[in-house]
Amino acid sequence: MTETKGYNGKVAFVDLSAGTTTAKNLDPVVAGKYIGGAGLAAKLVWDVLRDEDYEALKKDPLSGVNPLVFATGPLTGSPAPSSSRYAVCGISPLTGIWGEATSGGYLPAVMKRCGFDAIVVTGKAIRPVFLLAADGKVEIKEAAGIWGKDTCETIGAVKKELADEAIRVACIGKAGEHLVKYAAVINDEGRAAGRCGMGTLMGSKNMKALAVKGGQKIEYADREALANVAKESLKNIHGNFSIQFMRHYGTALYTDMGMILGDVPARYFTASEFVAEGLTGRALKEQYPVENYGCAGCTIQCGRTTRATIGKTETVVDGPEYETIAAYGPLCGILDLAPIVEANHVANLEGIDTISSGVCIAFLLYLVDQKLGLDRIKPLLKGMDLTELRWGNSKAVLALLRQTIERQGIGNLLAEGTRAMAKELGVDPGLAAHVKGLEIPMHDPRAYAGQALTYMVSCCGANHNKADFFNLDGDAATLMKVKKGDRFNIAGREDSVANAQDIANVYDSAAICNFPHLNVIPIARMLKAATGIAILGTAAGLLKAGERGTTVKRLISCKLGVTSKDDALPPIVTRVLTTGGTAGRKLDLDRSLAAYYENRGWDSNGVPTLAKLQELDL
Repeated sequence: MTETKGYNGKVAFVDLSAGTTTAKNLDPVVAGKYIGGAGLAAKLVWDVLRDEDYEALKKDPLSGVNPLVFATGPLTGSPAPSSSRYAVCGISPLTGIWGEATSGGYLPAVMKRCGFDAIVVTGKAIRPVFLLAADGKVEIKEAAGIWGKDTCETIGAVKKELADEAIRVACIGKAGEHLVKYAAVINDEGRAAGRCGMGTLMGSKNMKALAVKGGQKIEYADREALANVAKESLKNIHGNFSIQFMRHYGTALYTDMGMILGDVPARYFTASEFVAEGLTGRALKEQYPVENYGCAGCTIQCGRTTRATIGKTETVVDGPEYETIAAYGPLCGILDLAPIVEANHVANLEGIDTISSGVCIAFLLYLVDQKLGLDRIKPLLKGMDLTELRWGNSKAVLALLRQTIERQGIGNLLAEGTRAMAKELGVDPGLAAHVKGLEIPMHDPRAYAGQALTYMVSCCGANHNKADFFNLDGDAATLMKVKKGDRFNIAGREDSVANAQDIANVYDSAAICNFPHLNVIPIARMLKAATGIAILGTAAGLLKAGERGTTVKRLISCKLGVTSKDDALPPIVTRVLTTGGTAGRKLDLDRSLAAYYENRGWDSNGVPTLAKLQELDL
């Protein structure tokens, strides 16, 4: 293979310390083995980092050697359904291991045509900068006048400076500038690459934004075949009842259904029952003017814009999505949409992960409720006292969110994540709701054993999209090589967890949205038509590419110190509940973890074996 159909065929390397940019050809063999997106990013990071770099990153994940990678895939912006996606990857400032996040909107489809398949950023700029990627070139631009602005202001300022409304912008807000460990990268005024602190890594490099402009023509190996398979897939998507429901109510359609199943955590993972009817997608539409929207080329239209009055100003808010509603809502004891909508808007403007920030705030409320660590908490409080830190106090939750973004008062500690909070406050580390430092999402591990195991062994810590067993065992989706079964028991199906993770990596590498839950065969057919790469046109070859990406991510984390001891859930989320949809259910996954390792070809310490590396041609 000598051509890279479906790709730009170029990777940009930016050294902010030296102020230089270079471009290299995308190796067609690498493209065939890693696809693109998150998989390609993992390969690029593996190639960039040296042994001494790993040692530096163990001491400081914000070291300039940490590569920040923005990457699209061969299906991004193509006729493939729901294909406006991109990945942002690097070593997570929050967890200290492999980190990745993905986002949709309109920016990814434009980024696809900027002339590069990936942009790798290393070093640290002396002064604030932003990058412009257009017409096959990357320029470093001064951003001193933009630093300090929120994400919406930043997007407008960059477009104005470049005098081009066609520009699309991914940027950070104050959370990224203040190095909150779980800062997000925001594009299109509300789409978030939220997890793992990629916005923090951006801020550490004094990089305010990435602006992209399309224009490059992407040549496909067989555009007609690609369009035909895309049309077939679209018919299946439109015939899916769950997707029709999502189009009508957005991701918040799940709030009440999930509560019945015991899948929506409340009061910091200590309960699962609450009055959910005021927090659903239907309730949002009843209480606010809400409009649907979709990412570029997507017909699902799961996105929501909500017109709300915040303070005395009528504001258009992107969202809120289910995860945000649950994190700022029942997890903190709040059952009213108004403060959740406001918190969601603050998070969008200042670029902060709503999952991690919600879990950190709820952790503080839990500690005060249980009278734990009070002697250390009280001196850190600013503008509030202990009596205000109680379940359901929306004013306190909003104040804590803002203090976290500004790193003021106790917000300076919340900004470090639950793992650091437990250590600093001298409480039982098992009370911190995280895996490998990444806060647990709004799908309770007690509700789905497959999801619990996925959290334990995910490439970046607890992440509900790597893979989404709450959908797979919840009958919302069916995937090849993923066997359905009793949601409370994953024994004998550990290979399904591995396969679902590899398919999730395929989605993030192709890069397409996982909501349609396209099966491997149509994705393989589209990738073959887009790229002409024969091995990606078979189910077996595509799954192998997915596994290869998963394995490289694990290798990077192992080099940074991850062992089998880290593949564990904290006791706070495994305690047996007495009420709700998981009442009396106990998680016991030790044997399943061992079976997962065996299926993966990893040794008992969770490290891929030499035989597995040879099998994957690593």
